[in-house]
Amino acid sequence: MAMKENFISMAPDEESSAKVSLIDQNKTLMIDQYTSDVEAGNPELVEDITNINDAFEHFKPKVDVTFTDEDGGAVEETLKFGEIRDFEANGGKGRLVENSPFLSGVKMKIETNQKIHKSIEQNRKLRDILKDAGSREELKEVLRSMLSELEEAK
Repeated sequence: MAMKENFISMAPDEESSAKVSLIDQNKTLMIDQYTSDVEAGNPELVEDITNINDAFEHFKPKVDVTFTDEDGGAVEETLKFGEIRDFEANGGKGRLVENSPFLSGVKMKIETNQKIHKSIEQNRKLRDILKDAGSREELKEVLRSMLSELEEAK
């Protein structure tokens, strides 16, 4: 799909460095709904918005979402958007993840698991322990004991 001239193209947005061009004064910009609290019917006509920052400031877009946690439970959260960068996920490095407590927690767990996996791959003794079923069970017991000590120390 080709982009229309004078829509989203070459002028940088001052905050996000996204490429956004100005829209001619004789054009109309239609903005999609990113909020769940808008009533159906005629859309609101706002004439004094001249840039993206004004649009974010006026409409304050937010959406209620339900995430599913690792146990299958529902986690309710409201995602708020104050600028274009707030929509970016960038493989977990974007503002969408950064602004969401649930997604940040998931990202942290993924990173922790990756570090543990890397440590296991690089540690020959640990790899040998994990290969043997008996040694693996002993390691589990040691880790459980350490975990219970940590929980008691709280």
